[in-house]
Amino acid sequence: MQISNDWFVAETEFENKSFIIRGRLFLDTIRLSGKFATRIALVWEYQGDVQGMPTEKETQALDSLNEKLRNILEEKEIAILTAIHIGGKTARYEYYGISAEKFSIVLNETFSEYPPLPIKIGAESDPEWNNYIETIQQFAMQP
Repeated sequence: MQISNDWFVAETEFENKSFIIRGRLFLDTIRLSGKFATRIALVWEYQGDVQGMPTEKETQALDSLNEKLRNILEEKEIAILTAIHIGGKTARYEYYGISAEKFSIVLNETFSEYPPLPIKIGAESDPEWNNYIETIQQFAMQP
């Protein structure tokens, strides 16, 4: 499966808090395949700085763990990372996957050697990728 690695980056504010949004572009072929119909949000709370952004050490940990998980999920074709929202002392990773159960199994296997992580997971059916489309329309400038 060929997955685009083109991303946009945008800054926004919500409830007087700054957020950085990164979203993956050019996923129409994957979206239209119908294979990944479940939107899965992995939310990681961190201490952050006074602006609610992660410290340098937290950024390194978040990036490292996210890359590890993303590589496994995408290689096994279980889920595709579509967006990252950072700010307000939370990092939210938006995936579209084949099921929340399979996502959770890979998550638990991937981080089994780590101490418990401050994460929460939510999932909902979104076969049309409405959340992804809204994010792209709101923040991305595509050619």
